[in-house]
Amino acid sequence: MLTHQRPSAVHLFALVFAVVAALAIVLGATLSAAQAAPVGKLKQFKVPTADIQPRSITNGSDGNLWFTLSDPNANVPSQIGRITPAGVITEFDPACNGCILTDIIQGPGDILYYTSNDPFLGRITTSGQILDPIAMPETDVLAGNLAVHDDEIWFTDFNNDSLWRYDVVSEQFTQFPVPEPSDVVVDEAGIVWFTAPLEPGIGRLDPATGAVTLTPTTLVPRQLTIAADGDIWFTARFTPQGVGRLVPATGEVTEFPLTDVGPEGIAASPDGTVWFTQTTKGNIAQITDSGVITEGKVVKNSEPFGITVAPNGAPWYTMMSANKIATLQLR
Repeated sequence: MLTHQRPSAVHLFALVFAVVAALAIVLGATLSAAQAAPVGKLKQFKVPTADIQPRSITNGSDGNLWFTLSDPNANVPSQIGRITPAGVITEFDPACNGCILTDIIQGPGDILYYTSNDPFLGRITTSGQILDPIAMPETDVLAGNLAVHDDEIWFTDFNNDSLWRYDVVSEQFTQFPVPEPSDVVVDEAGIVWFTAPLEPGIGRLDPATGAVTLTPTTLVPRQLTIAADGDIWFTARFTPQGVGRLVPATGEVTEFPLTDVGPEGIAASPDGTVWFTQTTKGNIAQITDSGVITEGKVVKNSEPFGITVAPNGAPWYTMMSANKIATLQLR
């Protein structure tokens, strides 16, 4: 591995941010996937509505998996999908008047929250009831990716260089200026982490003080997850492609370059590993702390996108172009 130092300060737009100085960026050698026995048996389930694109997917408190379906180029109304562990799919119409659904996540009280290109925070119960959407505090707020911590719903707002927090109990929104966030996660202590692809880097927000720091990266980060040990993992889909890990305690970043696979969605597994979708290659892959990658079966022209890992450790993911939901039954 090659180690070098990054600049100790970066220019941010809305605030003067404290920058993590003298951070080592450890670049892993180009990785090759394990070629031993297949990681698991692939099962695929066709979505009922034709010509629609499954996108984000999350675990529901009801034991099922929930996902969004939106194709901006097709004359098909967006849907919210639910799939049981056995593969039975039900679709629900959010009636959002031609909206393009973005992300979905399980919130408190058996309510899932979802975002779209409309200035609302959508809600659906695990029984499938569409609740009245929550109007954004400003009409130009474009909610993107979501995270949940206790009674708080967090989401990115790239338009306004901000993260927003919605308190379910008080029904209040709070805005936090940050540099062009793409994805967001919240750790057990309530610290908020986000990707800043235009910097590029991984951002850290302390909601108690509003303080923001940015850890520079060589890769351009897109999606985030928090591993079982608390490390922050991210994907970089566009050149240079790869997967990276940030250790919060030390600020050290390790990057694992990849070629022509298109890393996009990423999700942590209970066993400490991390799974990510390889959108260009047509499969998903598992990576360990040491950078060992094991791949699932390739399905050409399937375009895997969103991914989550069920409590039993089985990864579930969306296939945008194949119009399917897939899972690996691990050996």
